[in-house]
Amino acid sequence: MDRAELRRVKQNIMSWGTGNQPPSSWPAEAAATISLADRTHLADVIGTGLAGDGTIILATGDHDASRGVVGIDGSLAEPGTELSVDSDFFLQTQDYASSRFMSILGPTLIRIGDLDDDFEAFLADVDQAVSEGVFPEFAIAPAVRIADVPALGAASPLDGPGLRLHVDRDGAISTAPGGSALGHLGTGLADLVAAWEKANAASELPCAVCLGAVLPEAERTARLGERPSVARYFTALDALRTLTVNDIAGLRVSGFGGRITAGLADDDPAEDVVDPTLPLLMWTADRGYVYEPDRRRVFTVDHTAAQAVECLLATGSPELAARHLPGSTVTQVNEFFTGAGVALTPAQPKVGAR
Repeated sequence: MDRAELRRVKQNIMSWGTGNQPPSSWPAEAAATISLADRTHLADVIGTGLAGDGTIILATGDHDASRGVVGIDGSLAEPGTELSVDSDFFLQTQDYASSRFMSILGPTLIRIGDLDDDFEAFLADVDQAVSEGVFPEFAIAPAVRIADVPALGAASPLDGPGLRLHVDRDGAISTAPGGSALGHLGTGLADLVAAWEKANAASELPCAVCLGAVLPEAERTARLGERPSVARYFTALDALRTLTVNDIAGLRVSGFGGRITAGLADDDPAEDVVDPTLPLLMWTADRGYVYEPDRRRVFTVDHTAAQAVECLLATGSPELAARHLPGSTVTQVNEFFTGAGVALTPAQPKVGAR
């Protein structure tokens, strides 16, 4: 496997694991990535049209490029195991509750495997980030991703049977190893999509499928519903990982445990700690950083500009932001980011955004 193909495989594996990262290619009317717990199911998966031109099928054993099969060693599903592709790519899988104690040696996928340990630990980390501004170190490590984030409150418009499928040893098909069954071998993609949409239509929160066999739905929706900032929490994790790659440490995240602008948290709405699509302000003792989730861009600003960005994001309008800072400062900063295609208030169009 050459470097370009290995890069594509790695992207698809992480897309399949997280449920919210785009794959390197997306075939028409077929799933982008399919994992097989048992390779003997390969013929059925291909025969029912779940795999198409461009689909990557992950199965133990040898590569079979003619059928889109990438041979793997190890497991994608079991915590405490390792997957390898051609001895060139290794992926650790770990349960969430144990992750704070582990050493990160390379790409790692963190799974929620139960309610009492993993899910509770995840919720505790969200609560601590919101109240104290403290994020778990393992979760912001650049090599780490949390699996199945659509079921954990992340904004994930990509997920569904067209993005990823998992076929267990008994032939049950879901979007993830811990997911509720959408069908069995012989079920076509359209019927899997219909079952996925039906399950989600009956739920108060997305996604009711990818952890459906692990978390009781009533408990999942109740606990996540109590935490309106959870989607924004995932935006913050992405932003912190991005800056950690560039060796920027000591970051604070606006709205999580505090503000850089004195008095802002006391009298203004906190839409910017709820809406995952808004830009995110972070700062250190020296400077501020504005992260744009849509295109994963980062802008470096001084503290005065950082305060203006924060006020615009938190209040939603230049007029309200000017209650905290000089209006000229707010206007200048707002115009700069508007010109760069970054909307700091909901009413502004994203100039040049896709």
